[in-house]
Amino acid sequence: MKFEYFVAQRLVKSKEKNYVKPIVRIAVISIALSITVMLVSLSVLQGFKNEIKNKIAGFGSHIQIVQYGGNSLEGNNTVKLSQKEISSIKNIPQIKSLSGVYVRSGAIINNDDFLGVIVKGIGKDYNKDFFKNNLSEGEIIQHGKERNQDILVSKTIADKLHLKIGDKVKVYFYVNNSYRAKNFSVCGIYDTGLAEYDERFMICDINVLHNVFSAEENDYTSYEIMLKNFALLNPISEQIYYSTDSDKTIISITDFEPNLFAWLNLLDNNVIMIVVIMMLICIVTLSSVVLIMIFEKKTMIGILKSLGANNIAIIKIFIYRIGYIAAKGILYGNVLAISLLAIQKYTHIISLDKESYYLSYAPVSINIWYFIITDILTLVICLLCLTIPTRSISKISLSQTIKKN
Repeated sequence: MKFEYFVAQRLVKSKEKNYVKPIVRIAVISIALSITVMLVSLSVLQGFKNEIKNKIAGFGSHIQIVQYGGNSLEGNNTVKLSQKEISSIKNIPQIKSLSGVYVRSGAIINNDDFLGVIVKGIGKDYNKDFFKNNLSEGEIIQHGKERNQDILVSKTIADKLHLKIGDKVKVYFYVNNSYRAKNFSVCGIYDTGLAEYDERFMICDINVLHNVFSAEENDYTSYEIMLKNFALLNPISEQIYYSTDSDKTIISITDFEPNLFAWLNLLDNNVIMIVVIMMLICIVTLSSVVLIMIFEKKTMIGILKSLGANNIAIIKIFIYRIGYIAAKGILYGNVLAISLLAIQKYTHIISLDKESYYLSYAPVSINIWYFIITDILTLVICLLCLTIPTRSISKISLSQTIKKN
């Protein structure tokens, strides 16, 4: 066992003077609270960003393949992928799903109410988990029905048009320079909280729209691709782009919602500021404690110097001692943060204004790596910064210590 570590252990086990004990306790509490704030801020931010990204991707996927020069939502152009292109895309390991959709704009006239909508036709292979998770009433559309009239509407549209499960709704489409009406029956009502989408989107069987627009079975306005890992969006987008012919292009989730993602990036800056402030609090707190301890242990420092210990060795002793205090505070902070995050995760006790934040509660994402990285960085940065106040040890001379005592 090293000399410095042995002495530091003895200091930890020794009884502090009366005026030092409360200071050490305050330091531990301060560090614990700072760590808690950092971890909770990071977890809530990541949870919030994940939920918003999932909601946007639920409507438009992570990546869309469209005809070059076409529109992913309402374009008149259709896109067809060859079997070679489909195989090439599906062979990419990070691809979760690939499905074609048929999207057309329409209008609803119901009891003198008029509303412009976008009707999205989906097939059997479409992943409906997003709509299932956000379903508030009824059921998801069923495929394979003869003369399928099922349509899924948002709560926003249902409230505006006073629609209920089972109600009939007539949608008018502009086809070949004339209007064609299609009767639907409301099978389900969803509520995502994304007002921009809830106000426009209705979901039906793709075969219904194919019949209305006299389109072929494999005609799609776009192909939607979901990824297993959103962090790989850019490299996978580039890979998909080069897997398709030149008459097609891709649109990523960040391209069709740039403003929303810019807002999410601004939230990163707020959390970074919180982390920096909390880190400064930890540094200032530990610096104050180490200076007080040096003042209180002047006699011990003098004795160690008389025994031949140099300044670096004595500084290490105090770094070890403060490291113990910091580690203790970090441990308590982790326990408190996990407890608070678990309570929020399972009870949703902290609510949000859904119209402003798109969510009814503050979501959390408990990532063990965020905890580990935050703990290590906090401990390392604090101990490195403590090398400055501990330099005051070099100013304590043996003669001054002997005279004082």
